[in-house]
Amino acid sequence: MKHLFIYTTLLLGSSIVFLSCDSTTSPKDIFEESPVIQSFNVSPQNVQFTSADDGVKDTTVIVTFSAETENLPEGVVPRIIITDRNSGQVELQQDMEVTSTNGEFTLEVPFETKTTFFQDFKVNAIVQNPETSDFNYATASLKITGFSEIKPEILEANNPETVQRPTSGTDVYRFTAKVTDEEGNDTIQGVFVRIFNRSSGEVNSSPFTLFDDGDNGADITAGDSVYTAAFPVNPESQLQTFDLYYYAIDKGGLVSDTVQTTFRITE
Repeated sequence: MKHLFIYTTLLLGSSIVFLSCDSTTSPKDIFEESPVIQSFNVSPQNVQFTSADDGVKDTTVIVTFSAETENLPEGVVPRIIITDRNSGQVELQQDMEVTSTNGEFTLEVPFETKTTFFQDFKVNAIVQNPETSDFNYATASLKITGFSEIKPEILEANNPETVQRPTSGTDVYRFTAKVTDEEGNDTIQGVFVRIFNRSSGEVNSSPFTLFDDGDNGADITAGDSVYTAAFPVNPESQLQTFDLYYYAIDKGGLVSDTVQTTFRITE
């Protein structure tokens, strides 16, 4: 979610699903009238853009959240918390608005997005008694699925061309690919490398995943668009020449051109 704006009327070529909450839970004491969320709905819950129906454009999706509750203390309303499932970032926290005296609440939120964006959110609705700390919450999802028109691009791929097999221990080498996508680097689904032994063909477990999280695969810096995989060489490694094929896939299923390198293990 990029920004939140005031209501804008629009027509969406979208797939809309009306679903109830995915789950509710609370540490409720059966001898007390704790606050309860009886139902929680997100509409639309799934929005699907297509190139034919929507084209590439900025747009606004109006999402309505509604809840039915009981046992709420005076002045207490459900609070909506929207979290990006991929980054874990909280995108919005906002109180719902009273729509009836029967414990019903709604909230309309305008999501500014682009038809080429892919967004997946977890939505929590929470109620809490400020005096007893009793609480209840419901969880639902909101997903916006765009489309791709431009495939990702591997700007460069790097790995050692020749290494010596160690006589003891294990040497670890970093294979990297710098990747970009004109529609936004957050639309990249994954970066991979296929490895072929020139003598015996594609190696076991190929293709391998490269990471840009600053942790896995010996990646150094998270989010710098340099994806990394770590490959060990030990005294049992074969003395061979390998052909490496790097490629990237975006969330719309488009695949980049392949970048080829070689990797040799010598005595």
